[in-house]
Amino acid sequence: MNPLKSVLLLAIFTATIPASWAKIITWTPSLPSSVDVFTSPQQLADLAGDRLLIYAHPKQSVQLPTLKKASTQKAQFYSSAVVLPVPEAQVKKLLLNYQGYVGLFPALKNAKVLEAQGNIQQVRYQVHIPTPIPVLNFKENVVMQHQVGDHHIDTLIIDAPIPYGAGRLEWFALGPNKTLVTVTQWGDLDQPKGFLFSKILNALPEAKLGIPAGTNAFLMEALQQRFKPQNSAVLPTGQIPQVQLNTSQIQKISQLSQQSGQPVSFILPAYQVKFGQSLENMRFSSSFHYYPQPAQKLQPWLAADASQQLFPRQIRKVELKPVNSQQLDANYKVSVGLGVIQIPFDFKLRYQQPNPLQSQFDAVGGDLKFVKAGMKLLPQGQGTLFQMISSMKIHDQAPFLLRAMRSLPYHDVLPAVGANTVYALKVQKKLK
Repeated sequence: MNPLKSVLLLAIFTATIPASWAKIITWTPSLPSSVDVFTSPQQLADLAGDRLLIYAHPKQSVQLPTLKKASTQKAQFYSSAVVLPVPEAQVKKLLLNYQGYVGLFPALKNAKVLEAQGNIQQVRYQVHIPTPIPVLNFKENVVMQHQVGDHHIDTLIIDAPIPYGAGRLEWFALGPNKTLVTVTQWGDLDQPKGFLFSKILNALPEAKLGIPAGTNAFLMEALQQRFKPQNSAVLPTGQIPQVQLNTSQIQKISQLSQQSGQPVSFILPAYQVKFGQSLENMRFSSSFHYYPQPAQKLQPWLAADASQQLFPRQIRKVELKPVNSQQLDANYKVSVGLGVIQIPFDFKLRYQQPNPLQSQFDAVGGDLKFVKAGMKLLPQGQGTLFQMISSMKIHDQAPFLLRAMRSLPYHDVLPAVGANTVYALKVQKKLK
């Protein structure tokens, strides 16, 4: 969870992605569909349920006209899905109105159609993300080319800090007032050209691992907030939310993760969580990652000090203090470098392990007051599913540099899914 601030920052930037005027580019899109790894849109919708669902596709070759010499490149597309309680026609009308994206997606301040030819439009978006830290302020123009197909829009990045990328928005009618909306996209994070992007990615390369999930979460959260009522249930004290899945869905999650080598994540509806004497609205992300190793090999990564082995540059020190036979407190001293600024912070988590295959931890002090999470090992016929569920939010009295991150859109949603993804993939690298 430790590069979470960088993941949050970059996820927002790449979700909108930036730059100069260009002519219509001739392009025959050949992009994956979100349902390619499912038997039907309904199966995908059933797995998503009332949550946001994020998953990756197996790596594949992609050829874009913006790539140097139109070369073919290996790419891994990420998809996300949300089921909206509105008719398909209403969703389609919104998605085809590119100028209406202003007000839908936070940080978009202006949209202007530059060129139009048949079903193709090239649009310049003005992106502005102000923060109390001037060096992290982001204000750019972004040009994308949108091409409308049957129940989808293919988008090509023309010029941006992440200059090579493409994606597909799709919508599927599930009933008179029920529509599945998905996005499938890829951006080449190894060739950034913007100053801020390059600095952050060079200083914190781990952030690349969480950006695709965070970007997809950003887009789907915007649609969800537009069309779905925002309700929250009170979470019983001492518990963490459970993701309700049947056996076939767990098998599908395991298959998706095994084939892609990436976690499958859900962003849950809001819960009211008790911290001290007050209730705080929190958004939990639950991620599942498949490992071929047995559960015993993964048990060390449930420990309170395991994260220091994964992020030695960011976690400078961990102090462990037993509370009783079942609990211990872990004091973390952290410094996250963004290339242009260092963000130091300390926090304390109370760990407990109900059994050898599970751990749970809650914030009990320090600069991060709103953290609640857990990890669980789910042995499969072969291998293990590692489930992480977490929620984290920066409170309004946090130290200035940390509090500045509250100015970013969805600061209470994106860090958890990005952090889960980074943690899972860092563990995967350690086990190889």
